[in-house]
Amino acid sequence: MIDSVGDWALLLRRSDPLVGIPLLIGGVGLMAFGWRLWRVCVVLSYALIGLALGGACAPAADQQSYYAIGAGVVLAAAAYRPVKYSIAGLGGIIGAALMMYFLDGLRISGPTLWILGSVAFIGASALAFLNRRLVVIGVTAALGAALTLSGLTAFLAASPSAYGTVASLIDSSGIIMPFIFLVPVVVSCFFQEAEVHRLRVEI
Repeated sequence: MIDSVGDWALLLRRSDPLVGIPLLIGGVGLMAFGWRLWRVCVVLSYALIGLALGGACAPAADQQSYYAIGAGVVLAAAAYRPVKYSIAGLGGIIGAALMMYFLDGLRISGPTLWILGSVAFIGASALAFLNRRLVVIGVTAALGAALTLSGLTAFLAASPSAYGTVASLIDSSGIIMPFIFLVPVVVSCFFQEAEVHRLRVEI
């Protein structure tokens, strides 16, 4: 069961470098044209959230896969039909997760953490409902960047020395990894926003 970014990186490192090809193609495609597949990306996002929640809530380690797959399928199916409302919920989940991550860093826990997280969920859901295009572009850009970096990791793992150098740089500073991830996300957001405006498409 993959429980963290480190587990995913380890899986990619042990995989064949050719695995990086479809990951790169899919990642670059989502970063450039993800808004055209926004319905699929929203459903996929819910599936990934379900996988994470199901794996975390499994009562035993040997049942994690079953719980993860089951929760992923249920959430993806629930998000499929009312996609416009699903976008609002997705924005709320992202907003609440970021707020709770920030509050956890401030050592805030217990009921206060959950109350503020709930308030963040409601506020972020409302904003996401009013700004569906921005949420769609942001989500597809993030998914595309994650796939692209995964593909590059698979290729980089073929050279142990290069992989070790990059890994040591990332370990030496907590800023490098977020920077590496956010740069393609921001570039993708600007590109997709320009494309949507140029084609005058409503999402």
